[in-house]
Amino acid sequence: MVSMFVSFLKEIKGPKISELGGKGYSLVILMKNEFNVPKGFIIISQAFFKFLKDNKLKEKIEKLIYEINESNFQEKSKEIKNLITNGKIPRKIVFEIEAGLKKLNAKSVSVRSSAVSEDSLKASFAGLHDTFLNVKSDLNNVLENIKRCWASLFNERAVIYRIKKGIPHLEGMAVVVQEMIPAEISGVTFTVHPIKARYLLIEASYGIGDLIVGGRVEPDDYVVDRETLEIVERKIGRKDKMNVIKDEEVKIVVVERELAEKQALSDDKIKEIALISLKVEKLFNYPQDIEWCIWNNKLWLLQSRAITGV
Repeated sequence: MVSMFVSFLKEIKGPKISELGGKGYSLVILMKNEFNVPKGFIIISQAFFKFLKDNKLKEKIEKLIYEINESNFQEKSKEIKNLITNGKIPRKIVFEIEAGLKKLNAKSVSVRSSAVSEDSLKASFAGLHDTFLNVKSDLNNVLENIKRCWASLFNERAVIYRIKKGIPHLEGMAVVVQEMIPAEISGVTFTVHPIKARYLLIEASYGIGDLIVGGRVEPDDYVVDRETLEIVERKIGRKDKMNVIKDEEVKIVVVERELAEKQALSDDKIKEIALISLKVEKLFNYPQDIEWCIWNNKLWLLQSRAITGV
């Protein structure tokens, strides 16, 4: 079966943002340049438009979009999202996704939105569209999360962001499905420090990255000289994950209490992350905001986007 709507990251030869979205495009570029990226596939943006067409949703959504303003965006956003999540994914797309999951052969996956205008120099949309982690590779489960990613194009904050930026509301939305890496440590690198331009900033904590992004832990901060890779500042955060651990798991709670006050990364690993992050910056020729994780002492790159406003 020729695949029209699903493409594996490693098999994409001529990546296009219009098909892969910003997140998907950067992942393909990273993989092509031999950085460690979790294996996976992309449901390209044309699948979203096919879904809208087959469910006769395009005109309904365009009508609601025409009515959107800063006073009614919450109501209109909810209406549009409900239309999308209640739609049925076309059989051709379902078959391709099912084949992709079988080929990927992962117990659990991440399902991540990748809008066409996302992660560009003019608009980052950081955190405005949805990502779902630790999704069981059951077909129906994955399909529901794909629809939720499509619907997140109309998250309230994303709608307001588009209004302020003058960006069209209805655009291409790809979805990235990747093998879930059981991260022991996760973090973010800003290749240019937000205040001190000669340095880069690394944030790190235990577990998966949404603990940091969601503000559920206070990560370590490491400030690294871009030229020498010397660690010039460090702040050890309170990385206590008690709020996500069951009470009966006493032994794990004790371990987490011990970890909470320890530095998540060794100095050697900090320098390794800094060096790789600067290589990524060189590849994209612009300062980057890079999400990563570590498993079995191996660094995996999960996303790289331009730092807007630099």
